[in-house]
Amino acid sequence: MMAPLTPALKRDYRAVSYALTSAAVGLIIMRILVYFLPIDTSTYGGELSSNAFFTLITQLVFFLAVPFCVYKFYGKRTVKETLEFSSVHGFKKYHLLAIPLGFCALVLTIGISSSWANFLRMTGYNMPSSSTDKPETLNAGFLIADIILTAAIPAVCEEFVMRGGLLTTAKSTFGTVGCVVLCGVAFGLFHQNVKQVFYTALFGAAAGFLTLKLKSIFPAMIMHFSNNFFSVLLDYATDYNWAVGGNTYNFINTVAATRPWALFLIFFSVLGIAVGLVLIMLYMREKAVIKRKIETLKDSAFDTTKKRVVLMGEFDEERVRELEMERQVYGADYQEEKYKPAPRDVMIIIAVGVVTLLTTVFTYVWGFFY
Repeated sequence: MMAPLTPALKRDYRAVSYALTSAAVGLIIMRILVYFLPIDTSTYGGELSSNAFFTLITQLVFFLAVPFCVYKFYGKRTVKETLEFSSVHGFKKYHLLAIPLGFCALVLTIGISSSWANFLRMTGYNMPSSSTDKPETLNAGFLIADIILTAAIPAVCEEFVMRGGLLTTAKSTFGTVGCVVLCGVAFGLFHQNVKQVFYTALFGAAAGFLTLKLKSIFPAMIMHFSNNFFSVLLDYATDYNWAVGGNTYNFINTVAATRPWALFLIFFSVLGIAVGLVLIMLYMREKAVIKRKIETLKDSAFDTTKKRVVLMGEFDEERVRELEMERQVYGADYQEEKYKPAPRDVMIIIAVGVVTLLTTVFTYVWGFFY
């Protein structure tokens, strides 16, 4: 087995560090700009305009365009190779199971974020006031804009930078656990908001696991969109007292006061459903992988001396990797060689991590930007 291409991996680590710098620093810059932006946010339309200015530039420029250009030009890739590097490939129908998974994630998030908020209050943290009230009558344009700004754009842009090149590069160094933890910590800190850091870290870890195991970023994107989409609908349902979902928070508060055990039962039931959905997607993918391997083996030979499969045609490492037949082709004792980045390769990533940690702490101590 050939050793990892050190120069290419060094370049990838540098590229990822520049992409993360774009996301972290861009977020801070945009928050400062929005803070001084002369837009009247006393009305919901004004607040939505401010959010649109912030989200469109932050997400489309700093989370998507800049990382894409870095991966392409600094990484010396074609457009197709850049998308593959970011795991933007391999959509399967069973990935749509991430839609109900996203709804489950929302239910779990409500429980986790509520517990986290109560913990912060116990430590003396003063929760910022809620957002501006919506108009008395439903404005369909506002609802559509909220869905686009809150669900659609972040699902694409945030996943691209956090579960794209970062995870692909991390796989060359860390195992599954390390990659999942890294994705979780990075996603939590990159929100730079103490109110969100805990549950977003858990969400980021789950999205990282999906991307890692399903070999595609689409399930994470779909789950992310679904989670945020249902969150927006729930907010509107509550504010406009819709028949479906309008009394959700009142129901939660009532049950919490009278039957707290019921909330735990609901929480763990939804968690069980979420785990079941993930297992189904993993099963569907493994079934497809096994089928592809069987078809390949029919046209292959077997080296009885070295006890390994010999693929027909010109040997291609990329083909072996795509077929996920490393152990069959290289031998049962095959072990993927991990790359150990030099301190110089990761110093920018560490610096960005420290910056996001400090800004998260600042939101707790001084409530910056909130």
